[in-house]
Amino acid sequence: MPTLLADEEAARRFCRTFLLPSKKPRILQCIARRKYSNDELNMKFLILERTVLRFDKGQCSEDAFIRELSKFEVLADAGMYFETLKESSGSTPTKKTIKPEWMVPYITAHCLDEDDAADAFVAKVLETRKDQRKALQKSTPADIAPSMANVMTTMRTLLHKHPCKEDRGLKLDVDTKDPALIQQLQESMKGATILFAAESRGGYHVILEKGPCCQSLYKFARQVNIGVPKEEQWITIENNKGPLLAIPGTNQGGFVVKCATEMWQEQVK
Repeated sequence: MPTLLADEEAARRFCRTFLLPSKKPRILQCIARRKYSNDELNMKFLILERTVLRFDKGQCSEDAFIRELSKFEVLADAGMYFETLKESSGSTPTKKTIKPEWMVPYITAHCLDEDDAADAFVAKVLETRKDQRKALQKSTPADIAPSMANVMTTMRTLLHKHPCKEDRGLKLDVDTKDPALIQQLQESMKGATILFAAESRGGYHVILEKGPCCQSLYKFARQVNIGVPKEEQWITIENNKGPLLAIPGTNQGGFVVKCATEMWQEQVK
């Protein structure tokens, strides 16, 4: 059985029911995580790939999504992903090969706005060019003056930061499967419209529409997180511009991510 894409049909169903209807681009990421490597990975996480995918061509978009997921594992098996380990000054850095079982794919929870991202990119280019001109006027060496060397990386980053304005989803990251805690959380979400939910290795990723129920949800989150260190909080409302979503059918540290939308919809109605 493939390590990364364990259930292709589940991934295809996720694509058809959640990704394709928006017809908007999203970013697919492949991330290596230390907690899945038995601490062999030096960094807490390492972004290996960031791929922009469009979902406006039906079956062709679905097939492209599956190809990209499969490609991650093929490249990992070929030893194409690695972590560069810094050594002492003057010595040659060493490379640690990333194993497929350390990797987890995610996709942006919200669809993305290409027009807003393009405007932000043009502004970034103009700002960088202005800083570059000032630096060169001061005789700053060209190799250390501001530049747009990583153009594609900048474009993907700006796209990631610009979700569609009409996307009214709110991402909820739940880091527990304790039935009592989950029940309390769902009680605070009564009446919510659940757009999608996935069961991950350690909890759930839930996308819901912003609305009246959010007031009680925020209140509940504040209450359970009072005095709790951030790294130990079991509920996080990711109301930022770049939340990521676990993908059903993919392997996450030995656990195959499952769609849990119907369960959450039933519990909060």
